[in-house]
Amino acid sequence: MDAFRDAIRETVSKIYQYAEPNLTLVGWMGLLGFPTYYYVWTYLFPQPYESLALRTACSLMFAVIAFRSYLPEYWRRLMPIYYSISISICLPFFFFFMMLKNEWSTVWAMSFMSSIFLHILLVHQTRIVLLQAGISILFAFFLTYGGDYVQAYNDIVWPYIPIFIFTYVFGNLFYFRNQVGHESKVSIAKSFGAGIAHEMRNPLSALKASIEVLKSILPTEKDTFNHGIKISSQELSLARDVLNDAEEVIDNGNEAIDLLLTSIDENRVSTSTFKKQSIKQVTLSALSSFAYKSIQNKQCIEFVCEDDFDFFGSDTLIKYALYNLMKNAFYYQSSDRFKIKITIKRHNEGNQLVFIDNGVGIEPEILENIFEDFYTFGKSGGYGLGLPFCHKVMTALGGKIVCESQPGSWTKFTMTFPPYKSEVVDKIKFDLLKSKSVLMVGHNEPVTNTLNEHSFYKGFRLVTMDLVTASQKQEYEFEFDLILIDLDVANQQLDVFATLEAKLHFTEARIVLLYDSKCSYHDDIERHLLVYPVEKARMTHQCGIVLDELLFECLEPNRNLLPRKKQSFGKTIVIADDNDSLRTYTSILLEQQGFEVIQVQNGQEVIEKLELLPVDLVIMDIEMPRLNGIEAANVIRNSKETFANVPILGHTGDSTQTAINKIHDSGMNDYVIKPASTNTLLDKVSNWI
Repeated sequence: MDAFRDAIRETVSKIYQYAEPNLTLVGWMGLLGFPTYYYVWTYLFPQPYESLALRTACSLMFAVIAFRSYLPEYWRRLMPIYYSISISICLPFFFFFMMLKNEWSTVWAMSFMSSIFLHILLVHQTRIVLLQAGISILFAFFLTYGGDYVQAYNDIVWPYIPIFIFTYVFGNLFYFRNQVGHESKVSIAKSFGAGIAHEMRNPLSALKASIEVLKSILPTEKDTFNHGIKISSQELSLARDVLNDAEEVIDNGNEAIDLLLTSIDENRVSTSTFKKQSIKQVTLSALSSFAYKSIQNKQCIEFVCEDDFDFFGSDTLIKYALYNLMKNAFYYQSSDRFKIKITIKRHNEGNQLVFIDNGVGIEPEILENIFEDFYTFGKSGGYGLGLPFCHKVMTALGGKIVCESQPGSWTKFTMTFPPYKSEVVDKIKFDLLKSKSVLMVGHNEPVTNTLNEHSFYKGFRLVTMDLVTASQKQEYEFEFDLILIDLDVANQQLDVFATLEAKLHFTEARIVLLYDSKCSYHDDIERHLLVYPVEKARMTHQCGIVLDELLFECLEPNRNLLPRKKQSFGKTIVIADDNDSLRTYTSILLEQQGFEVIQVQNGQEVIEKLELLPVDLVIMDIEMPRLNGIEAANVIRNSKETFANVPILGHTGDSTQTAINKIHDSGMNDYVIKPASTNTLLDKVSNWI
């Protein structure tokens, strides 16, 4: 049953996806057409029966389709089902019902025939078309005649029936045949693409594995010094840069394969990797990485950047589109003075990349077809997929590509991109957000509430969990686009946070650290993690902008944005502990931070030091001879001296709630559990002086 339901849902979604490019036009046609023809059939050419209520209902149904982009995200998810139901009601049901009520008049018989053609075009799935028609016709029949079969039999114009059946059945069959022909071509393209992908990915995988091996055995600067390896720091750096560049090229190749296969499989270009890009940088990268056959070919290129601009898309896709244009241009070059000029500029019609060559040109009858799938001209071994792919890429970006040519003289391709800040780009982003997922670790009520609100209206998946739960997940369970971590919560449980950090090395998500600008933090984040600090107040008040930046812009990770703990110099700290080695280690650590440290062995000596000189902080063990930490704290707090309010940190190995309650009851300000990490101890100290 579940499998059947999933199959129906998938079919309905495909029908909607197929019709989606024309839905706005269809919506306006129905919105205006139903009331217009009420006037036509009521006043211009009166018919026996009309229904303003039914026409209004159908008009409103099409209005929803016309304005679907303005619906809340939840309702937009239901549009495939709504579309299927609306088409059933407004086409086969409405027109058959009106034909029955108008006693099978010629006008309405012709109208019903027109609705059949529209129905086939708008739904295109034979089984669904026939199912919708069958149910709608039966419902209209019973709504008109009820159980009066005699009246129905007398009213039916029987010669019309075989015409309607012929139109529905053979119209679907002919349409289906065209569809099969198209799908067979797509199947060929899929097979070709799959073969190429297999042949390319095997060597790419081998190269990537080789690079990983080389990176693992490449010595560090320390190794070169200790073992006498004769390689300079500059040479080591160069070797690492070369390996990293090679790895990036392999990753781009794999991404291109994925994008190309998706384009063939879905007859559209995947937008899943779209981000904010600079057209100048992408073009320069394409020109430098193109496989020129000779140095002369490379010298044929002239690049002019009148005005750089940002676009929303895939750098890989644009590079491959440019590769295709250059490959075609070089193939059809006509003389030794061949030139290609690529110009980037801003234009009233949008941001443009203009690609022009002085090759053989394209004849007008050929020019009309160059963006059609499988169309080739004068090129042996071509599959006719290159220029259509360029067209699909620009359409996916919300732009366009047009070609002009003068045979024997020049050919010009103009790629027009929508501005990065435009309704077209916003719509693409909105659709992409539905496929995004965000993990929130820790609980900050304003941030969490804001994220929940944006998740509801924008459709991305939001998962929230506490730090302990997140740290218990496996590495493969962090398949998110964004992972937001409340840094204040993390600093309260540093050991748990360290466990989580170790599991985040394999995620492809952007790791976002949410911080409070009024607090300060030590730089104890795992240095191998790429992190993107974001202030909590900004995430709360500008959540949409921040999510847009994190998901769709090529940001540089910058942990220096975190406000740092300010180290205090010239402050005096008394450390009381009967363990000589622990006391000495802690003293050295604090002295390295610029503090003046006085060491004592028990609580009585703490009081004596406080009586002799000013002290800024006391770090005191709980269990000590003569006078323990709890007793010493009581004495200090009950004293009438000026040192009565000195900050005191309890240093204890007992983390039970009973011990912590005793610490607070004694008047101590805070506590540190032994053994404490360096950063934990420094954080505690920084909180009090």
